Amino acid sequence: MSLTSKTIPSMIGGVSQQSDLVRSPDQMQDQLNGWSDIATGVSKRPPTQLVAKLMANAPADAFVHAMNRDISEQYIAIIADGVIRVFDVLTGEERPVEGPSGWAYLSTATDYAADFDAVTVADYTFVTNRKVTCALKPAGADTTPDNDYQLWLNKTYGVDANGVEFGPGVSYQYAPNPSQGFLSGTVQRFDKLPPTPSEGTIYQVRGDDTSDFISYYVVYRAGAWEECLKPGMANAIDAKTMPHALIRTADGSFIFAPFSWAPRRVGDESNNPNPGFIGRQIQRVLLYQNRLGFLFDESVGLSESGQFGNWWRMSQTDYLDTDPIETTATSTKVAKLYDAVAHADGIFMTSDQTQFAMSNGEIGLTAASIAIRPATNYTVNTKAGLTACGSEIYFAVEKSGYASVREYTRLSGSDATSAADVTAHCPTFIPGGVHALVAADDLNAIFALTQGSPQSIFVYQFYWSSADEKAQSAWHRWDFGSGTEIVAATYLQGLLYIVAKRGDGLWLEKVELQTGATPANVDHDIYLDRRTAVQGELSPTAQRTHFVLPFKPVRDRFRMVRTNAFTGRAETLIDPQSYEWVSDTEVRVPNSEIAGPVIVGEGYEFALEFSKQFIRDSAGVAKATGRTQVRSFTVNYTGSAYFKVAVAPYGTDETVEEIIPSKLAEMTGRTLGSDTLKLNQPGYHTGSYRFLVMGQNIHTRIRLVNDTHVGSTFVSAEWEALYHNRARA
Repeated sequence: MSLTSKTIPSMIGGVSQQSDLVRSPDQMQDQLNGWSDIATGVSKRPPTQLVAKLMANAPADAFVHAMNRDISEQYIAIIADGVIRVFDVLTGEERPVEGPSGWAYLSTATDYAADFDAVTVADYTFVTNRKVTCALKPAGADTTPDNDYQLWLNKTYGVDANGVEFGPGVSYQYAPNPSQGFLSGTVQRFDKLPPTPSEGTIYQVRGDDTSDFISYYVVYRAGAWEECLKPGMANAIDAKTMPHALIRTADGSFIFAPFSWAPRRVGDESNNPNPGFIGRQIQRVLLYQNRLGFLFDESVGLSESGQFGNWWRMSQTDYLDTDPIETTATSTKVAKLYDAVAHADGIFMTSDQTQFAMSNGEIGLTAASIAIRPATNYTVNTKAGLTACGSEIYFAVEKSGYASVREYTRLSGSDATSAADVTAHCPTFIPGGVHALVAADDLNAIFALTQGSPQSIFVYQFYWSSADEKAQSAWHRWDFGSGTEIVAATYLQGLLYIVAKRGDGLWLEKVELQTGATPANVDHDIYLDRRTAVQGELSPTAQRTHFVLPFKPVRDRFRMVRTNAFTGRAETLIDPQSYEWVSDTEVRVPNSEIAGPVIVGEGYEFALEFSKQFIRDSAGVAKATGRTQVRSFTVNYTGSAYFKVAVAPYGTDETVEEIIPSKLAEMTGRTLGSDTLKLNQPGYHTGSYRFLVMGQNIHTRIRLVNDTHVGSTFVSAEWEALYHNRARA
């Protein structure tokens, strides 16, 4: 029997459900409420910070959209109960939203989260109800202004040629068509038109072989012939059936109203046909190369370049490169398009079973250069849709009650035809029902929300060490406690904002993911969810300090931590045994505590369970024969104030040891543990801790746990074992 030692060089590989024999050394059996940073190691995840209570009664169903205007203004829009409400992300303050044309466009939805889509362009957010069928107005409606409130995409303020003021949120429409007369006749060529017609005379020019038999219409106005419409057609798009606009106005309020759509100006249904979305339901709005785009059925349409409201050709005789474009995704299957994202040199789109890549040539985006082709064939969770993160696109695929996430990469000029399964090593880790994938580009992270575990967020962290090799591909789970439902999430500039449905309403909270973030009144981060500071009121007669809380906490998880106002005791825990509950939102502590402020919130547990460890040969192959008796483990940590070591040598009956790293070298004559965190100011320490295991590798269970308000970070580990194999080489 020989004594040997092995090293686990890093611990940032996340969860693996592969056999322990083939796992990478950095992969874990389980990881709860952690954050795996390739530079610092795996640590307790940052807490959620309370921003505001959005609604007293959380809606049963809601669509949530984030609007990132600039670094100082971000908003959350919530569509529920037939109206839109907008909240400032930074303050939680609700902003006024007016609906001058009413809210009828929202009323046909049956599942708000699934039936709505939104995309933000500057101050404009296009809101799409996927249940509404687009339509035209009756013939003649295009010759009079629409008295209903309509909006036009414009970033600046000014006055038009008619003296009408315009700007973001101001009612402004495309000019109506002039009143039309009747068709006076037909000629074969333009030079056959009458020389002295009356004003407003309309003729159809059929064309001949010299003009490729192109037919068009002209009207005589102001002494000249000009292109015009065939009389008697329906030319105006019914704005009430089209995507509406939610606009931030100059005073910070919002307006929700129909957008302004240009009428058909020339031609007829043959040479200037109706847009393809008329009579269909728009599934998705996107912006691509200065064009507004719509997905409908198996087609994608793009507006006139620079004119988001115009979907008609501007000339009957010539096709302009700036004209609207429509193309169809062809496949052997029914390929109704649900989602799309701009990517590299084109657009990546998906139906429920097939994904398509649309691209254009070097001459730019025109009807002649555009191409759309099948890229991959996966059954996609269309509710979660597509999410771009860096040069990759992620989407969820569900089967047998579980979800997997695939990563599609298409660099400019490449011909990628597959999407890697980034959950291949943990195929049953994410429960089915994924309804959102949120990307954090600068952190190389994806956050998955699923109805299969509504109180959780599943986190994917990755790092490309080279163009084709990943140094990290880690999945792990955040848990926010029973009774919590994560409705939506969005990532904005280092902050993950979550909309959480809790027992006392709908809340906006944020998780600060940038390294080194701390509350204003302490020196280190305090790991309590729903974290906020509360000022107490000292009552000498009652011999108590009274605190009024901004939320109704779960009492078993509720904690109060002293701030720097408590000289010499900052960041220590007020003993939970001393809490006296006056009501669901009021608590008292003994008079010895000054009024504060204190930091309050709900505690949560960080847990990391190691994989089963095996002796490996020089090629890294695990030795399954022989007996490996693990004697001890050593964990290397940085900036840690507390953790617990839980060891089960036989797989059950854990022995738990609580550790205060900064006191390891002190002979205190008492057990080091979490009670110390109530008495003395926490000390953050970097070093190593060795503990005994004394169990066979295939049975032993080893966990690192931190369920306190202070942090811990683990970098690597080592272990010693006695190995015996009766076989001889």
